Amino acid sequence: MKAPAAKSAHQKDLPAAIAELHRAFQRAPLSCAAAFALACAWLEAGEPDRAIDLLRGLTSGKGMYRNRAAAKLRDAEKMKGMARFPEAYVRHLFDQFSATYDHAMVHDLGYRAPQILRSFAEMLMIGVDGPLDILDLGCGTGLAGEAFKSLARRLDGIDLSPLMIERAKGRGIYRELTVADIESFLENSRRKYDLLIAADAIVYLGDLARLFRAARAKLKPEGSFLFTAETQADPGFSLGPKRRYRQSNDYLRASAESAGFACIGILDCSPRSDAGEPVEAVAVALRRV
Repeated sequence: MKAPAAKSAHQKDLPAAIAELHRAFQRAPLSCAAAFALACAWLEAGEPDRAIDLLRGLTSGKGMYRNRAAAKLRDAEKMKGMARFPEAYVRHLFDQFSATYDHAMVHDLGYRAPQILRSFAEMLMIGVDGPLDILDLGCGTGLAGEAFKSLARRLDGIDLSPLMIERAKGRGIYRELTVADIESFLENSRRKYDLLIAADAIVYLGDLARLFRAARAKLKPEGSFLFTAETQADPGFSLGPKRRYRQSNDYLRASAESAGFACIGILDCSPRSDAGEPVEAVAVALRRV
């Protein structure tokens, strides 16, 4: 049988393309074409381990796919050391998760990052001088927006997942919702905000230097940036076993200060649970200086 070409992952929604390619591979498990196409799709979705399993089998064989698989295998190994997840991976992950997101996060994982950030804002007296223009980074279905809507004069949201954005639209609380990458949007959009929030969103970014620079430029004078981040004792940042990035407190402070922020508060917290155990994290408050 003829396997679908690898480029099919670019021609339609990535989850649907992966499902189609997986079915083709199951029907023809000895087909090098099917294995290579599926590996390329997994790589495009930011799943290097899944791609590596397929590519290693191809590099140990013979034929036209051996060298092509070796090149893709190098790409996959490089991806494992990346400083952030590819956009396609995050979009694929949350498009799949969108239909059950609220129930799974709130009821199954005890998700409370929005409430933690809202309480932190109150503790720091953010919003006491009047309503704010707020941008919700990685807004998802709008759970953080719900927590902050009473502080907002204008509430906008941005997320990579079109299906999550559709869920957020249904809440009727956002003025404007955009499907885009957080860093790229912050760098290219002209509107300024009083407050940026990111509830459990930056775990898909390891190196935060670009994010912090772009966030500062997006804020009005003395504007604030509130976010949660998973933590680690080791210096710098690393990709944790659950495929979520973690940063040390020293890294967060140093990166923020280098970008022109003052760190006005770091609060130990647990924004959700994982396998019944609380996730170790911090709520961070930065102010533009």
